[in-house]
Amino acid sequence: MHWQNTSARYGIVTKTLHWVVFVLFANQYLSALLMTSIGRDERVLGFSQGALYNWHKSVGIMLLVIVLARCAWRRLTPLPDWAPGLAPYEQRFIHSIERLLYLGMLLMPISGYLFVMAGGYGILLFGYWPLPDFIGEHRWLAWTSQLVHMVAAYVVVATLTLHVAVVLKHQLVDRDGLLWRMLP
Repeated sequence: MHWQNTSARYGIVTKTLHWVVFVLFANQYLSALLMTSIGRDERVLGFSQGALYNWHKSVGIMLLVIVLARCAWRRLTPLPDWAPGLAPYEQRFIHSIERLLYLGMLLMPISGYLFVMAGGYGILLFGYWPLPDFIGEHRWLAWTSQLVHMVAAYVVVATLTLHVAVVLKHQLVDRDGLLWRMLP
């Protein structure tokens, strides 16, 4: 297995970054669903609402760092050639989806960070380390960032759904093995 991408397959670094980001985003959606569904004095899976909010914010910061590393790696490493079974219109569609996903992967943690800092909520990284607030409270910035965060969440879910649909179409209908290029 190659560390870097080859002309036919993605390398270990690209695959690892891809799947780590996927798992962490899935975690973020689950924690967001739980933290917004319970009351302040309730618990779910043993976690209070405050603990879930703190977890969500901490993982969001970690996600931003990993996504930035993913973007840097993407710039430094050439992608494999397009899979032979992809039609030109599919290549354009996949490229558009990919751009939206990258935009969402950046917008989500940045808007979340701006929302909690401008909203005066702060971040206690994994319950131990308070992050400095360089922004201060600004209601209009908090409101705008929260709106961007929520809209971006829906766009990422829709775009990810399209991404998975294209892969499943190629795997189950076309049977061209497209999925194997990204699996470990």
